[in-house]
Amino acid sequence: MTSKKFIRDIGIIGLTQVLTNLGSFLLLPLITKTLGTYDYGLWAQISVTISLLSPLALLGLSMTFVRFLSAEKDINRIREGFYSIFLFVLSTGIIVSLFVFTLSDFLAITVLNDPMTSYYIKSSSFLILLSTLEAISLFYFRIFRQIQTYGLLMLCETFGKLFISFILLITGFGILGVIGANLIVQGCIIIIELLLIISQIGFAIPKFDRLGEFLRYGGPLTPNSLIYWITNSSDRYIVGIYLGLNAVGVYSAAYGIGNLLQLFVTPIQLILFPELSKLYDENKIDMVKTYLRHSIQYFLLIAIPSVVGLSILARPILEILTTPAFAAGSTVIPFVALAGLFFGIFQITINITQLVKNTQFDLLIQIIAAVANLVLNILLIPFIGIMGAAFATLIAYILMAGVCVYISFKYISFDLGFGFILKSIIASVIMTGALLFFYPQNIIHLLLAIGLGIVVYFLSMAIMKGVGKKEFDLIKEMVVKKA
Repeated sequence: MTSKKFIRDIGIIGLTQVLTNLGSFLLLPLITKTLGTYDYGLWAQISVTISLLSPLALLGLSMTFVRFLSAEKDINRIREGFYSIFLFVLSTGIIVSLFVFTLSDFLAITVLNDPMTSYYIKSSSFLILLSTLEAISLFYFRIFRQIQTYGLLMLCETFGKLFISFILLITGFGILGVIGANLIVQGCIIIIELLLIISQIGFAIPKFDRLGEFLRYGGPLTPNSLIYWITNSSDRYIVGIYLGLNAVGVYSAAYGIGNLLQLFVTPIQLILFPELSKLYDENKIDMVKTYLRHSIQYFLLIAIPSVVGLSILARPILEILTTPAFAAGSTVIPFVALAGLFFGIFQITINITQLVKNTQFDLLIQIIAAVANLVLNILLIPFIGIMGAAFATLIAYILMAGVCVYISFKYISFDLGFGFILKSIIASVIMTGALLFFYPQNIIHLLLAIGLGIVVYFLSMAIMKGVGKKEFDLIKEMVVKKA
């Protein structure tokens, strides 16, 4: 994969992520304006519970799939590897889903503090199974660089969920309609993905002869996912325990807006790790460093001004997209946005420990961040409410990024580009001066403010030579030519 092909693939995934995140984001005003803070808080708790339990069924095998099969050329080994992982995850996914279904009454009382929510837990329990199966089947298209197919499947799923959720919500099904939409669409997408995969590699009952090797690599990553959940999502539970589901709804809406920065690192990471694995296995260490350096800089090019813009426009964004009941969450957005920037640095840098197969360091990093986040949440939320949860999230991600860079650079170090970062910060400050004159009252005004911010920022970067002909040529190559 050439550097330009790499950038074009990131562009395809980036556009896909913009559209899929837009589709997912549209659920925010759809649910908040239709059902209010309590039901949005309930849906947020269901979502974070699924994100907690899905890694138990995956057992780290999604990343194993990427690491071991990215450079594989033998179709028989690909077929054996894929079906071994898929059928194993099918079994574990059923077990975990049945476990949640059985304990739904207990979870409704102890976690959600509302026995009436047991029915919703039962209804959503098999989303865990579907999420794990989709993680494996969708990764197939990612690691074998079928990026257009990957993007199309993601778009179909996201907007399928949005459309069916809209239909079921307006016909009075409430949160059950959102759960049903997810079950229907994810099930259909998995079937389509399997049909496409079978058409390419055929089907055979696997011998599971490499499953032990896969589990030895992926097993240590499973606690990482669970511990990462503590860092990323446990605050919703703690807010719910201390402040109730209405506060969860307000916090989750603000968190969802501030967390939009993950939109920028996801397309990079989806393309980056399979390519780094191939280059590292071919002993092209200088190319590995080059890809890591460019990935950090392209992420920060967009992430730094996004943190500033989201912070300035936080309150009008909430007022426009939700209802006045959610506006109190605007103070959360700057903290969550800045946390997302540090998470992006972590997400790119952590590839190094996975390349050298020292995944035990991943666990150490996650534990440090999770403990800090959990302790700070317990200490701060009772006194300063949802602001405490946001502050705890920021501190946890700063620790995560800092420790990750320190450990990873012992194996492979690369230039982070501090001169470039300084220019981006200065350009963002200039952008702030332009945005302070605006207080958007509707979606059109909001889009105009965002457009103004983008223009001022990139003009400032161009004047300071933070971006130049090379970057614009790569963007042109990405947009004009097919991958």
